Amino acid sequence: MNIIKTRLMGSSYVGLFGVANDSLCFLPQGTDEKTLKGIESALEVKVVKASIYESSLLAVFAKMNSKHMYLPSYAFPREIEHIEREIKVKIIKTENALGNMIEMNDFGVIVSNTLGKSAFESLKSTSFNCIQMNIAGTDTVGSSLVATNNGFLINPNADKEEIKKIEAALNVSGGSSTANTGDSLVRNSVLANSKGAVVGDMTTGFEMNRIDEALGQQPKKVATVK
Repeated sequence: MNIIKTRLMGSSYVGLFGVANDSLCFLPQGTDEKTLKGIESALEVKVVKASIYESSLLAVFAKMNSKHMYLPSYAFPREIEHIEREIKVKIIKTENALGNMIEMNDFGVIVSNTLGKSAFESLKSTSFNCIQMNIAGTDTVGSSLVATNNGFLINPNADKEEIKKIEAALNVSGGSSTANTGDSLVRNSVLANSKGAVVGDMTTGFEMNRIDEALGQQPKKVATVK
């Protein structure tokens, strides 16, 4: 898979600023063209600039798979309309930072125990595997996990039972690593899809190898994507 190291919006925590699937990536309005082109090439996607809640921290507020972008109910109408030009949007009623509370691929979604019952049921109704759990003692599962349709990268403090549950829900195998020289909240430092990954510029060679190994897996079995 393609892997590049870079900074985004002046930060090594590149994962905070983008959401991607295998054909599309949303980045902040202020992304410079050189960085945009590098990410576009690494992930082999169309890149679209956007904001959510007038913020550049897109992954804090939203997550996406190949079918839908999942946005919190407080996203502004003009932002929703802009995103809907590229992909269907599902609105989840919550006051939480939705992207920090969930991570997904085309087969399933991992939902934080902190997210309310109605929000969980809304996600579950989208007809794919949906489980509610925390990871490594933190409720910000959307920061502790990077999921693609080929594999997942998880906080190295996650235990074996947590990993087994995630494998079953997401239908892929995965592995653990830090990024950006020791960041265990890996989604903050990694933006990925099935074709490539973008990591923060402080990520070591050892971490890059671990990330490549974790995300370069294949689906565990044939599954139906609805």
